[in-house]
Amino acid sequence: MQLPAHILERLRQLTCLPHSTRVQFRLPDGSDFYLQVQRDSGRDSLDGSDCVAIEAQQIEGLAASSDLDLEMSYDTLQDIIGGRLSARHAFLLGDIRYTGNRELAAALADLFAVH
Repeated sequence: MQLPAHILERLRQLTCLPHSTRVQFRLPDGSDFYLQVQRDSGRDSLDGSDCVAIEAQQIEGLAASSDLDLEMSYDTLQDIIGGRLSARHAFLLGDIRYTGNRELAAALADLFAVH
């Protein structure tokens, strides 16, 4: 499964991400993937002010070590990405289980808008 470009773009705008993080998505159908997110604060913007660039890359399989593991069904992930289900609501219903960084999990829930 490939996350849509608009989700990755919103991820690049998060301010609470650590310098480097891995978020593992575990799906029971075996289509596991993870996001490798790198923050590069060494760049300068065109106007001379410091800016923070975030690079997000989706990689198939399992990460050697991850900061956050999210476990859910493929259908739950599809509904969240499609805006039909709130990630927070899915978590409260028990449709998403997580281990790892709680603050990162809360921040990622804000990436997915519900229609």
